[in-house]
Amino acid sequence: MWSMLKNGVFRRLWFTQTLSSVGDEIRNWAILFWVFAEADQAVFYRTALLFAEMLPVFIMAPLAGTWVDRRNPKKVLQATLVIRALMSIVLAGLIWFEQIPLLLIMLAFTCTVQQFFQPAISKLTVAAVDNEDYGTASSSVRTADTLISLAGPAIGAFVYQWWGASTSLIVDGFCFFFGSLLILKINLKPAPPAALSDSDPVPSFWKDLLEGFRYILSSPLTKRLFVLLAIMGMSTGAINLLNIYFVVNELHLDQNFLAWASTAGGIGMFAGAFGLNVLGARFKNYIQINIWGAAIMTLGLLLLTLSFSSISMLLSRIIIGIGISLLSITLSTLLMTYVPENLLGRVGSVFEGGPLATNMLSYVFFGWLYVYTGARFIFGISFILFFIAFLLAISLQSLTSPARKAQADPKETAAALFPPD
Repeated sequence: MWSMLKNGVFRRLWFTQTLSSVGDEIRNWAILFWVFAEADQAVFYRTALLFAEMLPVFIMAPLAGTWVDRRNPKKVLQATLVIRALMSIVLAGLIWFEQIPLLLIMLAFTCTVQQFFQPAISKLTVAAVDNEDYGTASSSVRTADTLISLAGPAIGAFVYQWWGASTSLIVDGFCFFFGSLLILKINLKPAPPAALSDSDPVPSFWKDLLEGFRYILSSPLTKRLFVLLAIMGMSTGAINLLNIYFVVNELHLDQNFLAWASTAGGIGMFAGAFGLNVLGARFKNYIQINIWGAAIMTLGLLLLTLSFSSISMLLSRIIIGIGISLLSITLSTLLMTYVPENLLGRVGSVFEGGPLATNMLSYVFFGWLYVYTGARFIFGISFILFFIAFLLAISLQSLTSPARKAQADPKETAAALFPPD
């Protein structure tokens, strides 16, 4: 990481991405706490807030990369940072005037612009470093993201507690503004943008997406993996939606404790990724690791449901974080192992959209159900769902057994699992 930061262009990109991530944490926690208090804990507004953050990702993320490929990434990155800085000031003003509906609309617009940030900075990173340094550059960014996921909730809660929501959004704006100044001084010539022609329209993406769906449904393995990921999205959606209500109304803790719970989840995800990185070279049975991930997630959800103290709640979040990390890594690895390379992109895009869709579905369903039941009951439903997912993970062994794999090389195995039309 330190050797990569000696590269002046990469250093500016790295600091810009770090400032952006810190700004996002400050903004998200400030708006969460403010809406929770201003809306009198109404679950409708909590659901609307999550939709404002997630719907732009679901709709725009697949299209943003295609659009950025046809533009100058430095100009795109500069524009996204300036717009997000200005929008932070607008959001601060809406908080000052207590305009929740307009705040949610403007937040959705900000999150839409945000989808163009990562593709642009990724293209500039590729242009800034040598081919053999791609892995080091990626791990450097991942390290910063991990540290921010651990410290971000505490930073966001601290800024909000001491200076309030409006000031938090102004600090958020300054993060983007300083990032734009760093990008302004970058002297880099990225690869020429791809030409836009009539034969290459954006709707071709939707054709590929439908083909990805069709391919997933053609195989028992991918169908079960997709269901497992969908259940994971439902469960994490319930936690994201109701964790603040669980902390405040059922554990009777201050809302700022939610930041510590989020940090505990980040510690768990870091521990899961680190442990898998250490043990992965010796234990490469990713189906078995996937089963362990589902089992750990199920255990964490059970402990969360039965939590009546801050200690057990924090412990449950660490366990859930480990399970999420193991499942996320093994699911992506299984896709790369068993899905033919020429279909990996479109199948992967469906798998990325799956948990986002079930996230949003869970926001609506569990938001409605919470009014009649409470957070603990819904966390119990999530536990039951994930126990079913655990059984589903066990069933994957019959589809990728060692005896079956020994009869063919990986390409032949993929052809058997995914027969051509």
